Amino acid sequence: MTLNEDDYLTFQLYTASKTPRVKKARIRSWILTTITFLCLAYLFYHSDNDFLTIYFLVIAGLSLTLFPFYTRWRYKRHYLKYIRDTYKTRFGEKCELEFTPDAIVTKDKSGEVKINKSEINEINEIKDFYFLKTSSGMALIISKSKTEDIEKIKSEIKSLVETGGVKHNIELDWKWR
Repeated sequence: MTLNEDDYLTFQLYTASKTPRVKKARIRSWILTTITFLCLAYLFYHSDNDFLTIYFLVIAGLSLTLFPFYTRWRYKRHYLKYIRDTYKTRFGEKCELEFTPDAIVTKDKSGEVKINKSEINEINEIKDFYFLKTSSGMALIISKSKTEDIEKIKSEIKSLVETGGVKHNIELDWKWR
């Protein structure tokens, strides 16, 4: 299996969409921006400047409707820059994934990583990926389309959920919003 820039971006965006702090920050900036424009419109209304009153009311309306699209674009761009800086040496690198009775082992050119199955506390499944999160905060990205034996991975995940009591979130229709 090899991962590319888009795979890492999807993981970052999914994680951001599920992080309460990020959700609150996006909503807070949306509300504050709209309120700021409404306050400016109010100030210019009281100073009898009709042109700027209407101007800031229109801008407030645009902010109210278009700001979520802007933040979606801005966060995507931010994470893309972060990924290009952080993971640029990992794009296209072949990684082997092996399931043992007690662990998940990944091997690539830089070495070997062993994740104890008991440390996996959450599995998030979206249309094209599995994201396995550990108690230490580390995550394993498994691409469904780039994995050679997806049926084996599905059975391992089913086993983790049934025998290990791992939380399994299935959101096959998830999109970055």
